[in-house]
Amino acid sequence: MKISAYFNNFFWIFATYLSAPYLYFRIFLRKGKNHKTKILIIHGGKIGDLVCATPVFREIKKKFPSSWVAAIVISKSRDILINNPHLDEIISINDYKTIGSKFRLFSKLRKEKYDWAFNFIPGSFHNIISFWALIPDRVATLYKYSGEIIWLLSFFNNHRLEYKRHTSLEKHYANLLELIGIAEFSPKTEIFIRPEEEKKASNFLKKNNITAEDFLIGIGATAGIKFKEWASDKFAALADQLIEKIKARVIFVGSSDDQPIIEKIQKMMKNNSVNAAGAFKLYELAAFMRNLKLFISVDCGSLYVADAAGVPSVVIAGSVDMREQHPLNSPYKVIQKNIYCFPCSFTPFPARTCKEGHLKCLKEITPEEVFDSVIKLISEEKLKNI
Repeated sequence: MKISAYFNNFFWIFATYLSAPYLYFRIFLRKGKNHKTKILIIHGGKIGDLVCATPVFREIKKKFPSSWVAAIVISKSRDILINNPHLDEIISINDYKTIGSKFRLFSKLRKEKYDWAFNFIPGSFHNIISFWALIPDRVATLYKYSGEIIWLLSFFNNHRLEYKRHTSLEKHYANLLELIGIAEFSPKTEIFIRPEEEKKASNFLKKNNITAEDFLIGIGATAGIKFKEWASDKFAALADQLIEKIKARVIFVGSSDDQPIIEKIQKMMKNNSVNAAGAFKLYELAAFMRNLKLFISVDCGSLYVADAAGVPSVVIAGSVDMREQHPLNSPYKVIQKNIYCFPCSFTPFPARTCKEGHLKCLKEITPEEVFDSVIKLISEEKLKNI
């Protein structure tokens, strides 16, 4: 742990325990509920995690149509929520980096007088936001493997539900929402698209001579955690098979930071493909994804954007426990090797390196295996006559 992170954790443990009597008293003095129910969602997950949490906002608004719902998220994921009609405010936690700015965040939240707060992803600072914001009902997710500091700070939440490894996160979300009387929970994820985003996607396709008749397959070859990525030469071989055997048009998806990897893959290919890395902002990506017939990807945020856009997928999952989080809207296939150390990467606190040093769970997956899964999915869903 970096010295700055260690100091921050120590400061918030000390400050919160020292201030606890005063904060509890302030919470006690708060009058009854607001006329309008106000609910704060705290979610520190990355893009895919946040997409999978979008049903939460919809189900809250369905139960409480006149409620005020706000979300605190990390800036990297924020844009995926920009068009969401079920949210009244989106707050980026990265705008409050210093200790002083965090107190300004508490002050801002206190003025809103929230009734409920839900912390969906365990985190040291995230566990105390609602306490310092004087929110009467504070719900935290507990996780056995989250570490002592997070557990120490979780005690300031008066509702705590444990998430158990290897189990479905959407079911955990449903259990959390039962606390506010939401008995039925649909896990369907959603990203909202505006006409201007559709127009940009359409212009991009025209520029690259892609028509509605083309069998367009997207490939997500990169991940925020490099440990999840499949070899570039295997992606190149797979892309060539898709082009040569089923006459697909192949397009690589990613951010501008992914350009070097995608260009490397394209240089290894025998056939032409399209590079869309950096072509779309995060909130524009779903409009483009809707044009795909199929998406092939490692476990990354783009996978869940494609799924929310209704695109079937083939997931090169490697070490990831897909029982915890997986595509929810569309048909999908998962490719994994059931070796002795699998799984070792989980949605809360994913692995960063292979502890065994061999990464066999990814290295032993062949382009032919992935291609076969693509053919099965195409056949089962009647996506194309082969």
